[in-house]
Amino acid sequence: MRKGARDGSLNLHIRLATKEDLDALLNLENICFKEETFQKRQLKYLLLKARSMVLVAEIDRNIIGSMIILLRKNILNARIYSFNVHPEHRRKGIGSSLMDTALDKLEKKGYKNITLEVGINNQIAWNLYRSKGFIVDKKLSNYYTNGDDALHLIKKLG
Repeated sequence: MRKGARDGSLNLHIRLATKEDLDALLNLENICFKEETFQKRQLKYLLLKARSMVLVAEIDRNIIGSMIILLRKNILNARIYSFNVHPEHRRKGIGSSLMDTALDKLEKKGYKNITLEVGINNQIAWNLYRSKGFIVDKKLSNYYTNGDDALHLIKKLG
């Protein structure tokens, strides 16, 4: 799937991740997060063994964004577990394109709900999620290891 970003100058490609993407995913994880980053073995498990869907966004074969979604088949719920866009590529519509692709794939597979957690002070992410129809389900006190609170968001699919 090829999509142009907001300014139309990016040749963005969003696809399912493969095992060959593991090192690039780990590198992106370490660039995007200071705390609570996945280790290589955790990413490998999420990519290859977990009931999950891992999407990557790339430009010129360079992975600049990713989304890891955990799937619960029996109750048709999905959870966005990790969502990254390289700092040099933020605010260009890449996160929005990743989210649109994920929501479309999940709806086609028959999933009914998708949830995620977002830091209570992460206004940029919250604005994106709200624009995609997510609503606050509850506040999670001391959710992150640094003591920050989070919001649990939900969106109905279908």
